[in-house]
Amino acid sequence: MDAVEQLRDKVISDLFKTATFNKAWEAWFPKISATLGSEFKNANILKLGESLSEIFKSTSDGRDQSQVSGGGAAWEALVCWYLNLCLIGSKTVIVKSKKANIPNCVRETISVIYNGNFKSNTESDLLAITFPEHECLKSKFTTHKMLLEKMNEVIESSFKETELTIIQCKTNWNDNAQIPMLWDLIYSSNGFSQNVHVGAGPFSPKLLKKFTYAFVTVPTSRGSFEPNSTPVMRVRNLSGGNYWGKKTKSGVANSVFDIIQRNFKNSFDNYPNGWHLDISALIKAKRSNGNPFSL
Repeated sequence: MDAVEQLRDKVISDLFKTATFNKAWEAWFPKISATLGSEFKNANILKLGESLSEIFKSTSDGRDQSQVSGGGAAWEALVCWYLNLCLIGSKTVIVKSKKANIPNCVRETISVIYNGNFKSNTESDLLAITFPEHECLKSKFTTHKMLLEKMNEVIESSFKETELTIIQCKTNWNDNAQIPMLWDLIYSSNGFSQNVHVGAGPFSPKLLKKFTYAFVTVPTSRGSFEPNSTPVMRVRNLSGGNYWGKKTKSGVANSVFDIIQRNFKNSFDNYPNGWHLDISALIKAKRSNGNPFSL
């Protein structure tokens, strides 16, 4: 196991340590298993992405997950679980916004400094880190602390070869669409007043190989979404795209799997025969080696 897969396993393991995710998993797992099938064919993995909204809304007592405590956290965790499943074997890891799993220089990169010393971060529910190719990441580390320290060192030394996507996950589209729109404007701006700076120290999103901001929603909002509706217009031009746990609807939102093709395309280079041919075997191998995804 290399360092990137070691971090992926830790992220997924942490998901299952939370009561919210564990409780929801009891209702989700039968549906996830039925959709994926026993062979984990690539077509079934894509279909699972189109079914995430339906799966999310199912709980053991039949209530809408958005109406129970921790619904937003559960959606965020489900998206994290799914995208990492799709990215097994790649150099991209989807990390929940948890300090213990994020290299320090990455946290510095997404910081916004106000009035000289007040530091604020976006609502970065998830961070997708695409690591640079580096010999140091091809081995396993004995402790998580050593792993994060080495990853931080590698990113610092190859900062311009590193890619980062902030993924904001919200259950409600109508009430939250303006938030990613405004944060994306902040990160993409070419300048503010002298009292506002994006990035801390030497680390800036502008210096990365690629930096994008994406939005992933269920959505639980009632009513239909059309290309000219206000919530859709607000996120239409996000640098990282707009997604939901349903089939792609032209002009409205793409299925959540499409975030990979748009933002982490370089990770596909890690699959010798192509993602569509390799992913099934990689998931089976992961299941046989500790089964962190609980499949």
